[in-house]
Amino acid sequence: MPMYETITGADKYSVILDIGTAYTKIGFARETGPRFIIPTEVVHPLTGKIVRVWNYQGKDDLFIILKEFVHKLYFKYLAVNPKDRRAVIVESVLCPTLFRNTLAEVLFMHFEIPSLIYVPSHLMALFTLGISSALVMDVGYSETITL
Repeated sequence: MPMYETITGADKYSVILDIGTAYTKIGFARETGPRFIIPTEVVHPLTGKIVRVWNYQGKDDLFIILKEFVHKLYFKYLAVNPKDRRAVIVESVLCPTLFRNTLAEVLFMHFEIPSLIYVPSHLMALFTLGISSALVMDVGYSETITL
C-alpha cells in the first residue's frame, strides 16, 4: 500500500501487530511484509527510563507501558487513527493472560479500536503458505517452540 493511502485512508486495512520479546513487527493487512520492525521498548512516562514492554511490575505498570507503546506504534510509525482500523494481534501460544487482557483493555478503552482478534503466530505461518498442516519451529529471543 502506498504511503498516500495511509494518509488519505482510501481503504481501511486492518493493522497487524506482532509484539515480540525483543522486536515488534507492525504493518497493514494485504501487504507482503511488516512495514516496520522496531525494538519492543518505550520510555516509561513515570521514570523517564527506556524499558522493555515485557519487563513490567504488575497490571497497572503494564497498562501504562502498553498505552505509551501502542500510541507510539499508531501515531509515530503507522500514522493512522486507531478508531478507524481493526487490529489483528499475532501472538505466541505462551503469551501470558495478563498481557493479553491488558493489551485488549488498552486497545478498546483508551484507543477505542472497532474490533480485535488474536491469532497464534504458528497458524499465521501456515496461513501465508495456504496449507493446513506442517511442523512449525519458532526460534525467538527468549524461547523456542515447535508445533
